[in-house]
Amino acid sequence: MQGLIVRIALGVFGLLTVAMLLLAIFNDKGALQVRAQSQKLNAIESDSRQVDLDNRQLGNEIKALRTDPAAIEKLAREQLKLVKPGEVVLVSPEK
Repeated sequence: MQGLIVRIALGVFGLLTVAMLLLAIFNDKGALQVRAQSQKLNAIESDSRQVDLDNRQLGNEIKALRTDPAAIEKLAREQLKLVKPGEVVLVSPEK
């Protein structure tokens, strides 16, 4: 009789342990959810770093366009297709 009670107690303890482990893994605040949230956080932090880098580059470009005549000339030549008087422009066909 004593051995049967011990077996039942061990069985109940084992089932409770398995149930607790399953809850710890699959609960809405379990290990899988924490891992998914961690991955989302890493992606957002990566995007934030990229936006900061882009912002710094644009700030440098704005500063150059406000202060550097060579930067203004380069932009005018590349985007507006402007040329200085007396220059000859050769246009090649695009493929």
